[in-house]
Amino acid sequence: MRIAFWLMQDSIRNWSHWIAGFYYIKNCLQALAQLPANERPQVYAFVPEALIDKLTESTDFAQSSWLTIVPIAESMLVDRAGIERLERLVAEYDCDVLFPALTPPLVNVKSKIIGWIPDYQHRVYPGFFSESELAYRDKMFAFLTGISDTIVCSSQTVEADLQRFYPIARERGFVLRFTAEPPESALRGDIRDTLQRFEIDQPYAYLPYQFWAHKNHQQVFEAWSLLKSRGKNFLLVCSGATHDARDPQHFERLQAMLKSHDLTNVRVLGMIDRHDQWQLYRGAKMVLQPSLFEGWSTSVEEAKSLGKPVLLSDIEVHREQILSPESFFQPHDVTGLANLIEGQWSTLPAGHEPVAESLALQACRSRVLTFGRDLVQLFEQTLATNREPIAEAVLPLYLFMQQEAEARLQVIDGLMSQLQQAKSNEAELAAQPTVEHSTAGKKISNWFHSLRKTA
Repeated sequence: MRIAFWLMQDSIRNWSHWIAGFYYIKNCLQALAQLPANERPQVYAFVPEALIDKLTESTDFAQSSWLTIVPIAESMLVDRAGIERLERLVAEYDCDVLFPALTPPLVNVKSKIIGWIPDYQHRVYPGFFSESELAYRDKMFAFLTGISDTIVCSSQTVEADLQRFYPIARERGFVLRFTAEPPESALRGDIRDTLQRFEIDQPYAYLPYQFWAHKNHQQVFEAWSLLKSRGKNFLLVCSGATHDARDPQHFERLQAMLKSHDLTNVRVLGMIDRHDQWQLYRGAKMVLQPSLFEGWSTSVEEAKSLGKPVLLSDIEVHREQILSPESFFQPHDVTGLANLIEGQWSTLPAGHEPVAESLALQACRSRVLTFGRDLVQLFEQTLATNREPIAEAVLPLYLFMQQEAEARLQVIDGLMSQLQQAKSNEAELAAQPTVEHSTAGKKISNWFHSLRKTA
């Protein structure tokens, strides 16, 4: 069985905007690496050259006979000729299954396709999305359910949403709960070095999430303000990207809130090195997960792997991930969260607990093995199933892309006409020889790049 791991979609290539998606791919490969040799499929990972080091660093699969990294040059992604070269390259490897497709593959493939829709947040919290993005996600997800032989669901909660929102594809879901395991380099790391560099010199709670609206930082900050009013000056350490493309002012509002409440005991680090993030997990007193919506929380899995106590918002998927009823708080109950933190702060260890970490790692390795075998089962089941594309699901996005392409080509034709007119006017070119040409050329380049990504 030959599996194509597909990292050529924009959601993975631009991993800095959604880093959990990139970690998901690494976790899948890491799980396969833990399997006995006779259980592993042959894997070919199609990876943009710029991402190869990030994919393989601190892993057990960097040099493996079962895995071939296929570097994809950026030149293959910039025009039609490059895409045709990429298509020929993919065909040479003759893979049986492509995994995971989050967007339509850039090239035609003969293999079975496993789609991955991490969650259906846009249906549950439409207020976090623009009207155009809501419409596009509906078309994209319907398209994926229509072309994919199997749709991976990261939890039973996601599978229930698949059946609810896209009942036409209800037979295509496969629940695959991923597990995260810290690399050996992280376990050998010096926690004190990381804490010293970040000037952390007291017990702290860790909040390791992108500053996106649905991650619900505001409730935690309000709880911290309430705790401070009670004389509890606990330290909260936050890391993660500070830009939310759906709400660019979101982080600014959070910063203003911290300032107005004088929450100097909340430390915002922004994006940090992955090794440092593991050390912050290890040294934390507790990890917080206040999110309003998740498909399956990577950070919860990472905290579990190290035996860290996790306090979570009481949403369905978190109940699926953590079985301790004393760990939950209502997503909008600031007082309840403050009370939970205050009640547990005095009873939990101050930071790193080697014995608890060792026991948790043993349990984690067992879960990783199960995850690897579930992944192989996904590949085998997909390969053994014959499903036809669902035309009524595929057609809307196809027509949408066709209309977008035609509209963009009209703009390109207009820009080309402007450029030709500018070239024929020697006097105008002499007056502004660089500005007109470079501006028009840049617009054309941007439109072609946008067209390639959409189509």
